[in-house]
Amino acid sequence: MNASLLGAFAGLRVQGGYPGLDTSAITVVSHAHGRSRRAERDISKRDLQTAIKYGTRERANPGRDGKPRWRFTYQGVVYITDESCRHEITSWKLSDHPEGPPRAPAPEPFSAHGAGYGGGGAPAGMHVIVVVDASGSMRTGDVPGYPNRIRAVYDCVTKDLVEPQLKLQGGSAMQLSLIEMRDEAAVLFERYPLNHTIFNWIRDHGNTVRASSHGKYLPALDEAARLAAADRYSNTQVVLVFLSDGAPSDQGVSPEVRLERCADRVRSLGDLLGRDRVAVNTVAFGPPGEDYAVLQAMARALPRGHFQKLGLSATHLRAAFTSITSTITTLRTEAGGGSRLTPRPEIAMRGVRMAFSENDQLVHGRDWQIFVGHRLVARQRYDLDSGSMVKCKWPQYDMVDRWVRSYPDAQRGIAIRTYKFDEGAERAVFQCTQVVSIDGGASGYAVGPRLVAKQPRYAEHLRDDRFHRTFCRTHDEAESLAKLFNRRLQGPPAWQVHFLACVIYRLVDERGAWVRAGGTVDVLAEVELEGQLVKWNNNNGAVRGAETSATMGSKMGAIVEDDEDEEYDSEDEGDQYDSEDDGYGNVPLRSGGGGSRSAAAFKDEVPQAFSHFTWEVTAGQKLVCDLQGVWNASDGFQLTDPVIHHTACNKRNGATDKGSAGMASFFRTHTCNALCRRLGLRQNPVVYA
Repeated sequence: MNASLLGAFAGLRVQGGYPGLDTSAITVVSHAHGRSRRAERDISKRDLQTAIKYGTRERANPGRDGKPRWRFTYQGVVYITDESCRHEITSWKLSDHPEGPPRAPAPEPFSAHGAGYGGGGAPAGMHVIVVVDASGSMRTGDVPGYPNRIRAVYDCVTKDLVEPQLKLQGGSAMQLSLIEMRDEAAVLFERYPLNHTIFNWIRDHGNTVRASSHGKYLPALDEAARLAAADRYSNTQVVLVFLSDGAPSDQGVSPEVRLERCADRVRSLGDLLGRDRVAVNTVAFGPPGEDYAVLQAMARALPRGHFQKLGLSATHLRAAFTSITSTITTLRTEAGGGSRLTPRPEIAMRGVRMAFSENDQLVHGRDWQIFVGHRLVARQRYDLDSGSMVKCKWPQYDMVDRWVRSYPDAQRGIAIRTYKFDEGAERAVFQCTQVVSIDGGASGYAVGPRLVAKQPRYAEHLRDDRFHRTFCRTHDEAESLAKLFNRRLQGPPAWQVHFLACVIYRLVDERGAWVRAGGTVDVLAEVELEGQLVKWNNNNGAVRGAETSATMGSKMGAIVEDDEDEEYDSEDEGDQYDSEDDGYGNVPLRSGGGGSRSAAAFKDEVPQAFSHFTWEVTAGQKLVCDLQGVWNASDGFQLTDPVIHHTACNKRNGATDKGSAGMASFFRTHTCNALCRRLGLRQNPVVYA
């Protein structure tokens, strides 16, 4: 390769942006969104200036306007700025920063200690880990009907958590672990199969237990991680129930650091098992004036987190456990009654994320699989107009043009990391990028934005064309509705809703990394989201930011990514609404409905208004929900993996399509906000399943 070309394509990742400049002299313009993100995550402006001076700088994915951005990483925090490095876009803390806990080795399954019981049987579909605060304050006798707080808690664990699961017929197997939290964490029993023996033991223990000492969160969370580690290579769903009557007593660090460490413990649990396999329920059972910020932060650390503040009412405590039990029952029923899918052992290994930038050379082999030429059979997208998959053109990049001019035989393709870095209920997720190869696929140079590639986790989906096609069609329908919403709303960029475009690649796996050597595999690719993933609502009525009460808790349940089983139906809509006529015309909206509020203030209201809008604009035939992705004031909402409920009630959009019942669940918890009123939507309609 000639020297001039090497210079033109010099690596874009550098260490330390401005080492010779005083930190305080680095000018950064922070907008409202950037300041609010840093305030939420306890990141100061000085931290940002330090990162620009000393951190690793690399090209970030461009914004929706196509303008370049920089990504600075320093001491476990990521900052995104504009091309000048002077305007802050957003920031977030890395969940896999080494400050988190070490991952404990997996214990032998079904072992038990402390309580003197052992277990046995087949691997469970559900592992419930209950952490009970047994510190001295739990001796307080201020719960009507009980001698003290801890007796009330154990009575509810026995009657409202364990007993209903014993009565469940046809659900998946369940194991139970119990941890008591004092100065140290005591594991009373671990991975015990659900039966009447353990029910009786918990009841008897609750009548004799004595609360004492301090309640330290971190040792208890470390024990929970150790117990859950045995589920790493299975399909077991893990539910963590963490109950306390006050703030943690862990000493030696500031309250802010203590909060972050507890939240990091929970995030690490999600990283270990997969964030869609872990549900976290934190319960504050104590005086209303106590500080429960740590319990709230722990619940927010994972998408399926739920925090409940109950006061000292036994009735509210029972309602809280009823809500948790309802979630467990639903998960066990779906797992026990669903099809028995076969996990693909060839994608079981989990790797670490690799830092790379545009124009980095990636080598085909152990770390990366590169597909160009005959190894890339097809590149397709879903076409909403024709209702079919169509050939997809490669996007144009100046860097690609320069390579092709210098090397006429250069080939375009993609590179995918050999090992996944995350997974959902149905798909494993890999790092991915488009590449240009000048050596027939022995290596490739990364071009364009960073991508993620998704493969089916189960063998039954590997050869099912409908599996990826339904995903792409759902994305396109949601994006079509988002365009109508944006046009109707005519708000600032911060209010705009967008769904990621997805492309399907059919690849020949010559080395047999994921399928039989020489076989083909379909992977779905989309742009990697820059930021901290947020789930604003789910397909069962749960809403981010909604005020949680004991009674509402039983309605909402946990935010869960449902499995998409093999129930497919015709994809022919036959009821397409007119995308040029949204039923309202194109008259710009007036500024009513709270228009004086800032764009950032509406960030949790926009997704709920969008879901409501999709139902209204399709005359009640469809409702888009399960809205998850990232937000910043420059790009608005970048969303992925939506659910569309359809009144046909025939699972046409996959198993997550719950039809009229899903729509009714949304409106049971939806409260119309200022944007619903601004859009002229019917206020709080009643929808029947």
